[in-house]
Amino acid sequence: MVQTGGNMSDIRVRGYTILKAAEYLQTATADGQESKRIVDGLSPPLKDALRTATPASWLPVSHVSEVFRGIAALGKGDEQRTRDILIGCGTYLGTEATNTFLRLVMRMLTPGIFAKKLPSFWSRDSTGGRYEVELGERSMVCRLLEMEEFHHITPVSVGYVTFALKAMGKTVERTTLHGWSLATPSASTTWYEVHWKS
Repeated sequence: MVQTGGNMSDIRVRGYTILKAAEYLQTATADGQESKRIVDGLSPPLKDALRTATPASWLPVSHVSEVFRGIAALGKGDEQRTRDILIGCGTYLGTEATNTFLRLVMRMLTPGIFAKKLPSFWSRDSTGGRYEVELGERSMVCRLLEMEEFHHITPVSVGYVTFALKAMGKTVERTTLHGWSLATPSASTTWYEVHWKS
C-alpha cells in the first residue's frame, strides 16, 4: 500500500466498523459464491483480526479499507452498482450503530443536532480523518478531510448519513457525491450533499 506522508499508517478504527462491514460483505449480494471468493482472498492479518477483534478493539485503517475494497469488488467494475453497494454498507453500519450507543440518541436527534454531532461520532470510532458539515434548510454538505487512507469511505458515509436522516423521519430526495470514483476511491478531500423533505 502506498503511504501518503505523515503518520497516516498510524490511524486506527474501532473493531465494530470492520466486523460489521465484513458481515455486510458476506451478505451483500444474492450470489453468496462471489462474496465467499472475496472473503477467502482477504489478507491473513485481516482474517486474523476478523476472528479475534472485539467491537471496541482499535484496528489498523488498512483493515477497513481492505474490507471496503472487497465490497467495491462486488460491483464488478460498474461504478453505479459499486456506489449503491457501498452506500448499502453505510446503511448497514448505521443500522448497527442505532442498535447500540445511538439508539436513545437517535430519538432526540434533529438534522441540526446530527450535523453538529457527526464529527464527534466519527472521532469516537477513528483516530484519523475528520468531517466538516454544513447544514442548509433541507440539505447537508459533508466534507471528508484527510481521509486518503480510507478507501471508498465517501459512499459508505452517504449510506450512514441517509440512514440517520430516515431514522429521524426525513424523506431523502437525492444525494450527490463529489471526488469519489472507482479510479479515485479516496482523496484528501471528498464531499457529498444530501437533500431531504421534512
